Amino acid sequence: MYPETPAQSGPVIRRRSLARTGWKSFFAAAVLLLAACSTDPNQQKTKYVNSGERYFRKGDYRSAEIEFRNAIAIDPRLESAHYRLANTYLKLSEFRAARHELETTLALNPRNAEAELQLTGLLLASQDYKQAQTLAEKLLAANEKNVRAREMLGAADLAAHDLPGAIRELQKAIEAEPQRVGSYLSLAAVYASAHQPAEAEAVYKKAIAAAPKSSRAHVSCGQFYFSIGKMAQAEAELQAAIALDPHEVAPRLALAPVYVATGRTALAERLCAEIKTMAPADPQAYRALGLFYLFTGQKEKAAAELERVAAGKPKDNFVKAVLIEVLLDLGRIKDADTADAELLKAAPGDPQGLLLSGRILLAEGRNQQASNELEKAVKAAPQSAPGFYFLGVAQSGLALRAQAKSSWKRALDLDHRMIPAQLALADLEAASGDYDEALRLAGDALQTNPELLSAHLTRAKAWLGKGDAKDADAELQALLDRDPTSLPALTILVNLRLRENRSREALEHVSSLVEKYPGNAGLRFLLAVVHFRMHDLSRAEASAKQALVIDSRQPDAYALLAEIHTSQGSTDKAKADLQHAIERDPHNAANYVALERLYEKENNWEEARKLCEKAHEVDPGSALVSNDLAYFYLEHGGNINVALSLAQKAKQMVPDSANVTDTLGWAYYKAGLPESAIAPLEECVQKGPGNPTYQFHLGMAYLAAGRKDRAERLLEQVLRDNPSHSEAEAAKAALVKIAGGQRR
Repeated sequence: MYPETPAQSGPVIRRRSLARTGWKSFFAAAVLLLAACSTDPNQQKTKYVNSGERYFRKGDYRSAEIEFRNAIAIDPRLESAHYRLANTYLKLSEFRAARHELETTLALNPRNAEAELQLTGLLLASQDYKQAQTLAEKLLAANEKNVRAREMLGAADLAAHDLPGAIRELQKAIEAEPQRVGSYLSLAAVYASAHQPAEAEAVYKKAIAAAPKSSRAHVSCGQFYFSIGKMAQAEAELQAAIALDPHEVAPRLALAPVYVATGRTALAERLCAEIKTMAPADPQAYRALGLFYLFTGQKEKAAAELERVAAGKPKDNFVKAVLIEVLLDLGRIKDADTADAELLKAAPGDPQGLLLSGRILLAEGRNQQASNELEKAVKAAPQSAPGFYFLGVAQSGLALRAQAKSSWKRALDLDHRMIPAQLALADLEAASGDYDEALRLAGDALQTNPELLSAHLTRAKAWLGKGDAKDADAELQALLDRDPTSLPALTILVNLRLRENRSREALEHVSSLVEKYPGNAGLRFLLAVVHFRMHDLSRAEASAKQALVIDSRQPDAYALLAEIHTSQGSTDKAKADLQHAIERDPHNAANYVALERLYEKENNWEEARKLCEKAHEVDPGSALVSNDLAYFYLEHGGNINVALSLAQKAKQMVPDSANVTDTLGWAYYKAGLPESAIAPLEECVQKGPGNPTYQFHLGMAYLAAGRKDRAERLLEQVLRDNPSHSEAEAAKAALVKIAGGQRR
């Protein structure tokens, strides 16, 4: 509020009231006028845009984002604000949001050629090559001298593996504008991707000759030299770029990997710390140190640094996403879950947040929930190869092999170099019996990376599936030569030796490794497994306990102890072991099922039911658990309709399992639907013709359906071949019923 004028005295006192009233009216009008100006939407949105531009120029992109969004809130059709916001998101590496704003900009102004160029670049980055090509061609049709559009078209041709087309377009761009650095750099990159380093180097040199003071040209050339291992030349170019602009971040970021590659890690760390302080508002700068720690394998330091950055830059979702991945790698699942919840709260439906949420659920063993979350992630980002890869992992964990195969193939369609998807698919083919395809896929992965140990492991499984122990052994030895303590490889090798009746050799091999690596809990556990398989229960128990002394977080060791104690007749000890296993790994349904079995042996059906239900709660997507719970309800009291639903679900997941099919047929019988029961039970008897349970169930279904002759033959066969079977008395009673009460 404006202050009133001081009261006047003396001769003018008689005019005081009028004068004061006049001034009051004047000031009131002024205040109203100023208030009107301050709330005028046009002026207010302009103020926000101008403020956003000031923040943008200073590199404070988060503040710029807020101002541009404020302007859009006032006028959603303000093209300039949408376009500036798009550029802000590009600086923040939030490409999905940037694409949305560019598309909005073009919807408001289809003639914004600069926005079209930037959108073309984003389409290329997201592998939407056809749309990128269409946009670039549209720009060239409007202006054939649009050099940047020609560069984009060249990039689209390159993405489509049309190298001659890409080179042709970029050469035209250079001819049109010989001093433009970007065209040279794009052409050089094409030659580099075509494995023509000499041609690429020549073009980089032309770029520097055309613009010797271009920091970008020197940086790109330096990165090229780094990629082909010419470290001295790389460093020289990057230092030249720094000399041109001592305050530029890009050349320093490119120089850090050179220092690491040449053994100057401490210097690289110091450089990244300097970058962070040099441009504290620039995301590339303040992220540098955390990413340095991550890429040099210092994950604890990476987590600590990224946590500091995330606390100081709470709106940087990229930092949060990287932090969550590091926390997952470190096994800090709860911390990762908390960070992901914050990310999704800030950006609901964000594909990266959903993907990470799915990965967290996978780490917890919650495959069904993970699958649901990852389905959302790939729906939000249908071009995400990692999304489809992890969805396949979840589906595989649910025994949905066909779906997992489809997801992994989609991941490879999106990124043919995605080795984890390639190996997962190879493993699946090996498990499905297509050993030649498994060998081919794993072999292709080895061609990409000859040091890929997991590919040797997959090939070993495939060779074993083909019955070729010699080649399997060779693959395992190739792996163990590089990593002698690889537990997956050693486990397969031990099983192979035991199968070949070379148990003493297996024992000596693992024992020698335990002596060499006494602090390796996994090796101790494997030694316990070998002793157990050799029926040396006391040594097996001792080795398992030693493994737990080294690392008490090994639930598998407790599960093995439970087997050992069960074999020794110590049921109470076995139950205690499994309780410990559950405490260490509460999301492993197998331990609940194993403990349930022990209570079933004691006829403690109440405790067994609780454990079976808990196993289903922990892993509702497990076909084994669903089948077990369904059968428990059928045999020991429970809702028949729920049992039938569980059996149907299990059958969908593992349609070829005779055990699951039997449960489904028996559920139909118990539900009073004998005709529906007959087909699945006949399938079981066909697959397992000597199985008395399958025969008994089918016989009872025949009887309920009025097919007495067939029922009688099967039930008599059960009693003849298995007179002590658990269902023998029920079979006798059924036969008495068939005979009209005359049979004894």
